[in-house]
Amino acid sequence: MEDQEGPIQFNVNKVNFHPVLKDIENTFWFFLLSMRTLSDYDVQNILRTKNSVQEGYQSFNEMLDKFNEATDLHIEKKENIATSKLNILKEMIFMGKAMAVLTYDFLSLSSYNAIINKDNEFQFLRHIRNGAAHNNKFNLKDEKGDWKINENEIIGWNGLEISRKLQDTKIFNDFISIFGIFLLTKHFSERLKKIDNKQK
Repeated sequence: MEDQEGPIQFNVNKVNFHPVLKDIENTFWFFLLSMRTLSDYDVQNILRTKNSVQEGYQSFNEMLDKFNEATDLHIEKKENIATSKLNILKEMIFMGKAMAVLTYDFLSLSSYNAIINKDNEFQFLRHIRNGAAHNNKFNLKDEKGDWKINENEIIGWNGLEISRKLQDTKIFNDFISIFGIFLLTKHFSERLKKIDNKQK
């Protein structure tokens, strides 16, 4: 996995999000596995064969056609080796936005909200979430046109900084990617676990 800063390394088997955020973790794995699986030559052939012979499954082949067209999937086969090329930038942007919105909403509606809502990381997430829900652009002004952050204020996380100069600039994938949101959600998962441990 890669983010703007380079490869993201972690042990998948050691990732286990807090129950409040478990759906985000599962959605992330599901997305990556789906993209990997549906771009595989053998998987496409197996699915098309099964869908063609089983009654009522033909519409799944039409879904595959839509996926292939949307991702501009090209599969080249030389002897026994198949190579897939596809463009899933739009899908990654959509999934990043969805994960940002859901992570913020899950945390806001949880019993942990009162403890974490003043955290710098939570304010960082709030601006990402607001922009994700408003045409994928930073929305740092309110309805009256007043700034939501102070003139020299910088809200940072993991080397990324949000300030007034980002107003109306793109969030995904220019400022942060789906992998960055996953790591930010992982941060909150660990934060919630620490809160749980203190309350025991």
